[in-house]
Amino acid sequence: MSLKPILARLLGPWLFDPAAWLYDWMTANSAWQESCANLLTPFPDGAGGGLVLDLGIGPGVSALSMGVRRPRARFVGLDISREMLKHARAGREQVGWPARRLMLVQADADHLPLADESFDAAAAHSFLYMLPDHHAALIEANRVVRHGGLAAFMEPNADRADWGWLLRQLSGRLLFSFSLWRFYNWLHGRFSPASLTAAFERAGFRKVETESALGGFGIYGWARKR
Repeated sequence: MSLKPILARLLGPWLFDPAAWLYDWMTANSAWQESCANLLTPFPDGAGGGLVLDLGIGPGVSALSMGVRRPRARFVGLDISREMLKHARAGREQVGWPARRLMLVQADADHLPLADESFDAAAAHSFLYMLPDHHAALIEANRVVRHGGLAAFMEPNADRADWGWLLRQLSGRLLFSFSLWRFYNWLHGRFSPASLTAAFERAGFRKVETESALGGFGIYGWARKR
């Protein structure tokens, strides 16, 4: 057996509840927050703002960043980790959002306790690559999004990353965070434009678009429900 799956099994449980504080610290930077905010770039900010499902909300930075860009949107943040949700709740209170703007749910993305076609968009930031079966999560995302609704994901990029871009950010925190993230997604997997497109289409989404993110360390994928 190769070293990668052994390391993945050993480090996987360490990432969630025990290391929620570390993930909170790692994601508290402007580059990561901006990439979260960009998830909803194709999403119209109409009069109602829309209801967005944030899959794998973690410490809350993804929904809170999207909400800055889309001030009329409401969010449901889902995570399997109780500790991550505690951090997300603290972040919600810190920025002064009411619970009705960001509801938090502890659940598995493979079995969403949510009604069919109840969301205008499903989004996640650095999430699918960690799942044992990302296809099941995308099928569930397709189920709960309304027809014509948006799926928006940012995942680790299988293409070569621009380490020069990272060094030009002049941030030790960012350098540490991205180096650790790059190592972790080397263990668990990355997406190319072709593989991310195929994952969307296999789950029933259409009109897939991809775009490099975070200096090539990440890749956006946007799609619509048929």
